[in-house]
Order: sequence, then structure tokens, then C-alpha cells
Amino acid sequence: MPEVIAEHWRELEGSVVECLLCPRNCKIPPGGSGFCLVRKNKNGKLVSTVFSEVSSAGYDPVEKKPLYHFYPGSVIFSVGTNGCNLDCKSCQNWEISRRETRRYYLSPEELVELAGKHNSIGVAFTYNEPVIWFEYIKASAKLLKEKGFKVVLVSNGNINLTALAEIIEFVDAFNIDLKGMTKDYYQKFSSLDNPNVWKVCEFVKKKGKWLELTKLVVPGFDEYSEEYFEKFAKWISENLGKEVPIHFSRFFPAYKLTYLQPTPIEALFTAYRVAKEYLYYPYTGNIADEETSTTYCPKCGFPLVKRFGYSVHVVFDLKEKSCPRCKRPVDFVVD
Repeated sequence: MPEVIAEHWRELEGSVVECLLCPRNCKIPPGGSGFCLVRKNKNGKLVSTVFSEVSSAGYDPVEKKPLYHFYPGSVIFSVGTNGCNLDCKSCQNWEISRRETRRYYLSPEELVELAGKHNSIGVAFTYNEPVIWFEYIKASAKLLKEKGFKVVLVSNGNINLTALAEIIEFVDAFNIDLKGMTKDYYQKFSSLDNPNVWKVCEFVKKKGKWLELTKLVVPGFDEYSEEYFEKFAKWISENLGKEVPIHFSRFFPAYKLTYLQPTPIEALFTAYRVAKEYLYYPYTGNIADEETSTTYCPKCGFPLVKRFGYSVHVVFDLKEKSCPRCKRPVDFVVD
């Protein structure tokens, strides 16, 4: 596939280009690449080198994104390419996010064809950071929505709002990986000194899109105290809404942190317990625990969806869209 001229950039002196897609605003000399690896300066023009080029693809449970309140029990076709605008020290997909690998061609039209196979509800752009795949997602998402498919972005949430505004109308749901609550955390853990993830989360909610959050709890970077987890829960409740789910996920050694031990499970239970005081739907992730993976009605406590790993049992009638015990409307996205 020929390289395509990228969007959201400007020319500077000396054939340098400034990418305006994400908060890094990389200034790229001729022949150079942005931090993401795949947006490059070719003869004074910013080009995307991964349009229609896929490194990974597969049919996944939607819960694996993780999305627990978006068509529970469904399958979604998942695709990714190379590159990322962060360098998280625990990245589980660093082989494709922090280096370029062999890729294969998949046009937007071919992607639409695959979106409808194996009972898939649509496409999740995931595995690496979809923000840097902006041009492909924009072209593909339009076609997917025309055919009635769902579009999901699994993202670190650091994208300039002008760019996000161009594609958000074609996106149904987001899972945003909320690394931390301070700029200092992002600098130490993800090598980004100017995150705007918090504004992005607020923008997504303002536009009425379904949003779930993931927080990886990492030894040596995160505290395990009630006060620490309370900061996440209170901010979500006050700025996004009590109905926004957060998945507190267990860290396992990976990438630059292979020397660490996995997160103590008790830390996840602490996070769950604290968040439950502020939010309707906290969860634990990367552990097999039915109680902290189950969705309960916030009003009466009825178990609406039971989960153990990727085994999902939807207890209520999705078509009714209400709790069978107390009739409270449920916070799920379903047809």
C-alpha cells in the first residue's frame, strides 16, 4: 500500500514538519519519524506508513477489550498495526507498539467484510495505540457505520481534541487506559510529559459515547492505599459519572519491568472496595474472581451479568434493559 499524506500537521522551516495529532506535537526533520515510529517526514510532508497495514488481528470477546457494558457476551473483530505515542514500561504488546514488524495489507473495504464474520458486532481498533492509525480508522469507521457495525477504540486516550472531534461521531465505545492521575506519573511510567487523557475522557462523555476505563496497578509505581485509589474513584464520579466502569488490572512482569513481581491481589481488592463507595461498576482484571467481575444492579444488588474470566452469563433480559428485580434501567449498551 502506498504511503498516504497524513492529517493534522504543519510545515516548519527547513522542511521540518510538526505533527499535531497527539499532545507530543513531534517536530520531525526530513527522513525522521515521530515518537510513534510510523508517522514520518518524507520530503517535507508528513506521511502515514501504516495506512491499511495490519500487524495483528483476531476475533475476541468484547470483554477482553475490556468492555463489560457494551453488548455483553459478544464477539468483535480486533485489529492493530505498529506504533504508539507512549512508551509504557510494562507494555504487554511492545513487540508491535515500540518497533516495526511485518505487516499485511487490509483495505477499509476488506476490514468491513471481516467485521461481519463469526457473529462479530464490528471492529475494535486495539493491540497497539489506535490514535496513530488516525487516517485508516477515519476511512474505515465511516464504512463500518454505513454497514451498521459497531466501532470501538481501545486507547491510551492521548489525542488532540481537534483530531478526536473528526472521528468520534463514527465511534460507539472507548476503553481508555488511565495510567495515573498526575503528569508526573505519565512522565515516569509512559515517557509523556504533556498528557491530556483527562480532557479526552471528559470529551468522550460529553459526546455521549460509552466509556470504560482500565487502570493497571503496577508495583513500584502505584500505591496500594485506600487514599490512593480514592483519587481515581472520586475523579471519575465527579467528572465522568458514577456509571463509568473502571477495571483495576493486575500487573505481570513485561517489557522493561520483568524484574518486578505481579501485583498483590489484595491491592486489587482494596481498589475495588474503595471505588465501590463512589462508583456503580468497579471491577478487577487479570485475575479470576467472580465476585469482583460480576455486574450488580446499583439499586438492589441483583447480579445482572456474572463473569469468570471470559465466561459470561447474562442473567437479565437484554431486550428489557432493566433490572428484573427492581426495574431500575441498566447501564448497558445493547440494541
